[in-house]
Amino acid sequence: MSNTVAAKAVTGLERKMVLINIIAIVTMAIHDADHARQAIDMNYTIPIHVAAMLLSAYIPLFASIWLATHRRLSWATTATALVTGGVLLLLSFVHLVGVEQIWAPLGDVFGMWGVSYWDMGVDAMSWIAFVLLAVSFSWLLVATLRTRRAVIASAAIGMNRA
Repeated sequence: MSNTVAAKAVTGLERKMVLINIIAIVTMAIHDADHARQAIDMNYTIPIHVAAMLLSAYIPLFASIWLATHRRLSWATTATALVTGGVLLLLSFVHLVGVEQIWAPLGDVFGMWGVSYWDMGVDAMSWIAFVLLAVSFSWLLVATLRTRRAVIASAAIGMNRA
C-alpha cells in the first residue's frame, strides 16, 4: 500500500480565481510601474512608506492564488474582492479627487500622489494606466463576486445532498 494521497482535480472556479488574480497583479504592476516612471520623470524619491503601501496590495492577491490552488475558494474570493474593491475605490478617489487636505494631519501619506491626477498634470500614459487598472478591477470585482456566489451555491447544494 502506498502512503500517498491523490490530489483532487482543480475545478473551473479555482482556475478562474487564479486567472482573475493574475490579471489583477499584472494590471496593478503596470499602474505601479507608471508611478515609478512618474517619480523618475519628476526627480522624486518614493518614500519607503509609500512603496510599502503600494507593495502591500499585492499580498492578498498572491494569498488568493495560494488559497484557490489549495481549494479554499471562499477565502480566496474574499481576499480578491477586498483588494479589487478597496483598491478600485481608493485609487479612484485619490487619483481623481486628491486627498492632500483629508490626510494632511497624518503627514505625507501618499507621497506626491496625494494630489489628483488633474492637479499633477499627468500625461496620457498615466491616464491610460489608470483607466486600464480601473476598468480591469471593476470587471475583476464583478467576476470575483460571481465566483463567490457560485461557491456559496455549490456549498448549499452539497449540504442538501448530505
